Amino acid sequence: MGVTVVEAPHLEDILREHHRRCLPALSKLKLLARNGQGTGADVRAATSEVMRELGAAETILLEALSGSVRREALAHFLGCRVVRLTIVAEHAAATADAGDPVLRRLLYQFHALAEAMWKVQLGLRTRSAQAGPGRT
Repeated sequence: MGVTVVEAPHLEDILREHHRRCLPALSKLKLLARNGQGTGADVRAATSEVMRELGAAETILLEALSGSVRREALAHFLGCRVVRLTIVAEHAAATADAGDPVLRRLLYQFHALAEAMWKVQLGLRTRSAQAGPGRT
């Protein structure tokens, strides 16, 4: 499935829809963190869903910024954030399998990192739309 360049008024709606889709998984992770319990399968399923939606939003955002001088820098920045989220997700799943109490901290960390990434994606999108035509 190819990604087409999305017009600015629709882009924010599309990004927000991807964010909305990952909210149940983020809520599940918060619940697992509160009670400190959960299996590796539970953690993997929820973190995978969040990562899938973040990845889809990232692809759409970068495609919309094609030709922009900021695209490569943003791609690098988001790529680094994805690597960090992936590491925390894998560590959390392994910790859940082992029954380690550090699971709570890792799930809160994953939640905070994912929300921060959403803020960057949604915030950058808003600023680039306000830049006006020809200015990216």
